[in-house]
Amino acid sequence: MSDQAFPRRAKGPRPRYFDDPAIDQLHAIVLAMSAEIATLYERCDTLERLLAARGVLGEGAVDAFAPDAAAIETRAAQREALIGRLFRALREDRESLPEAVDGAQLRDD
Repeated sequence: MSDQAFPRRAKGPRPRYFDDPAIDQLHAIVLAMSAEIATLYERCDTLERLLAARGVLGEGAVDAFAPDAAAIETRAAQREALIGRLFRALREDRESLPEAVDGAQLRDD
């Protein structure tokens, strides 16, 4: 297997499936969220099963957990990264706009 990394972005225009580009963006966000949630469910289930099988985790321990300051800080950073992944479609579309176009010119009012 090659050590060469894949590019972080696909080349070419983003595929369009709906007449309204906003629907395509929403679709991309929902798909990204679905992938994130499915992965989290699997990881949580795996951890809880492993810990319970080893007698480390009792019933209700996860629900009773109170994070410390370090955990809160780590979770905040992870949440920001997640938000970045979820809204990547919006960011990429905005980045592809010509530099002469600013937010004020995009409004209908």
